[in-house]
Amino acid sequence: MTVIAIENNSSDAIGLSFAVSMFVVSLTLSLYLFSTTGDTIQQTYEMNSRSDNNIYSTLKVPSDYVVSGAEVRQSLYTMKEIGVDIEVNGVIYSKSLDPTTLNVSVIDLNKKYSPTYVRDNKGVLTMLRFK
Repeated sequence: MTVIAIENNSSDAIGLSFAVSMFVVSLTLSLYLFSTTGDTIQQTYEMNSRSDNNIYSTLKVPSDYVVSGAEVRQSLYTMKEIGVDIEVNGVIYSKSLDPTTLNVSVIDLNKKYSPTYVRDNKGVLTMLRFK
């Protein structure tokens, strides 16, 4: 006659059911982590693609910023919107002047200008200089 140990079978069944349930839980958690990681990567990519193109996140020293004469002329035409006086090669153009009456023929379109931002003690922009 064979005697079946019920004690061993029940403890084996409990252990096996615990292992299976842990496996299912770990699969569920890993699926959740993979999906949230994918969403995070997608949101980071979208955030970086919509960021300002003038901001560079590098460790190198930035080179001197220069603008063309055409950009200087465009700044003169929009100085009422900018709200500051603009100085180009020592000539000051007041923000109160009418941009359509300005004589900008002395500004060489092919020359490169280096802008300097003059601010007051509160950090408010007061003048824009191009040299």
